[in-house]
Amino acid sequence: MSTNPWDHFWLRTVPPHALALTRIALGLYLLVYAGLYVPNISMVFSKEGLVFPLYFDPPSVLSSIIIYWTFLACIIGLTLGAFYRISVFGTITIALYLWQLQLHGFPTSYNRILLFCLLVLLFSGAQRTLSFDQWRRSGSIWHWEPVSILPQRLIALQITVTFLGVSLQKWWLPHWKGGEILAYSYISRWSTPLSRWYARLPLTLVHYGFIVWTVKIFQPLCAIGIWFPRFRLLSFCFLSSFLILIGAMLSIWWFVFVIPAFILFYSPEDVFLWCRVRSASRIPEKPVKHTK
Repeated sequence: MSTNPWDHFWLRTVPPHALALTRIALGLYLLVYAGLYVPNISMVFSKEGLVFPLYFDPPSVLSSIIIYWTFLACIIGLTLGAFYRISVFGTITIALYLWQLQLHGFPTSYNRILLFCLLVLLFSGAQRTLSFDQWRRSGSIWHWEPVSILPQRLIALQITVTFLGVSLQKWWLPHWKGGEILAYSYISRWSTPLSRWYARLPLTLVHYGFIVWTVKIFQPLCAIGIWFPRFRLLSFCFLSSFLILIGAMLSIWWFVFVIPAFILFYSPEDVFLWCRVRSASRIPEKPVKHTK
């Protein structure tokens, strides 16, 4: 093993369990998200519905149903680690095709981080344990083969950059100087029953301003602090609470898939030991070469 700190951080070979858990969590999230459209496939994705295609003509109702169920099958394959690269590539390709059938608005930070994660996971080796493919290769989902730590570092870095980017916007944009933007958001079209209840409380703009400045200060600090073991748990709790609250208060729940990915900031060796203990040592201590 290289003693060079740079190589040790970016390029060493590690157990794949942190990536595998992220793969499973992201797949389950995508299944829930995509499943919400199932009752309205023909309305949202076929030429009989309300579509505004960017490049390709919308398909027939039957074709749209076939395409969408293929999309769901690819997501299931991603989650289970079954025919992994085909499944991930299919998920990305069909998702982009479906996106251009709709309003194809400018991709938000959510769209960009999700696409980046899927592209990195495609070649990450996240199927090297806890997967159907590993069962086919070695006879057990608990067996594992080592992978490069680079994909784990890239996704973690992208998460940090995303939080820092949205933090910079809050510091730079004039509407984030006080609490007005938050108060108005709680009664806007993004509001939820919980935020509308909160908006009716006898609270001043000073209160909302305090919340805004708390986020402006702690969000970038935690985006960096999560890299350091001393501050990792506190940063994890703050960022997770922040993502849950913007879902509960502003209907922006798409970022919750980032929360399980925080495991990528932990040492993959520590995650491996944690998984091994909780699997009652079904996970072997050493990697297993495939036998099939």
